[in-house]
Amino acid sequence: MKAAVFDGKEIKIKEVPKPHPTITQALIRVKAAGICGTDIAIMKGNLPAPANLILGHEFAGEVVEVGNEVDSSWIGKKVTSEINSNIDFDCFYCKREIFTQCISRKALGIDIDGAFAEFIAVESYLLHEVPESISYEEATFIEPLAAAFQTFEMMPLEADDNVAAIFGLGKLGQLLIQVAKLKGLELVAVDGSEKKLALAKKFGASHVINRIEAKDIPQIIQDLTNGLGADIVIDSSGNPDALKDIISSCRIRGKLHIKSTHGLATPINLTDIVVRELTLYSSRCGPFEKAIGALKSRKIHVKELISDVYQLSEIKEAFTSYEKNRENIKTIIKI
Repeated sequence: MKAAVFDGKEIKIKEVPKPHPTITQALIRVKAAGICGTDIAIMKGNLPAPANLILGHEFAGEVVEVGNEVDSSWIGKKVTSEINSNIDFDCFYCKREIFTQCISRKALGIDIDGAFAEFIAVESYLLHEVPESISYEEATFIEPLAAAFQTFEMMPLEADDNVAAIFGLGKLGQLLIQVAKLKGLELVAVDGSEKKLALAKKFGASHVINRIEAKDIPQIIQDLTNGLGADIVIDSSGNPDALKDIISSCRIRGKLHIKSTHGLATPINLTDIVVRELTLYSSRCGPFEKAIGALKSRKIHVKELISDVYQLSEIKEAFTSYEKNRENIKTIIKI
């Protein structure tokens, strides 16, 4: 089969053996897969990954074969897959049903081969059926949308939490805007792209700030919040240089949620966090069923977030476009 393999320097289309599902796996014919910032971090060398890895973890496809211990009714179904595989179900975290933090886990497209390929074999417990009303392209948003929901699973809202500032309006930032709006928050959106700011406003942001034009973002946010700062500040920018403004935009005893995964070691002002008694949160993967439900009910909109669609054979051009064009929100690879 054809697959996009990262050899440590560049991504290349290669002929590789088609995977055979084990007795507990399902074989998926991949229909669409999205490029993620994590893929870029791996290719830049900021995030360690095995040699000759097939990247890609935001995907959807059709089950074409299953192992002997897997229910055969999965065959022919439209599905997506969670990314944390090799779960042992017996470690400290698994016993507490925190499966995404299993000490044995291996992430698809990060630790083990992923979905920029014609086929991928995954453990059947990772499968989620995708309703027919959700296209394959839309289904590539399920994994990041689940992560957006997880932001608020890990950071429960309190009565005093009214204003959220979201820095970075790429794919995840736009999903966070929509999820936060569902939570009833007033939203301040920060980015350097007018196109992305306009989308954020469409999705419910009350105020938008162009970080390139603004001279003092924390002061602007304080002016919008009676001199206090935002109750919640979420970083989905992946920009370590923005962290000073991100921290300073949060009110005393506010919530600071680091969501981006640029893979870099980043200096931050711990004294500022301590003195102003900020609560620091972070989160990874989230509830797929909640994300699927939100897409099915059209409470979350993703079609407007698709910037480019490429064929697998064009994946080099797709990565180049994704990285260089700051207006890009979501690039999808059709397979």
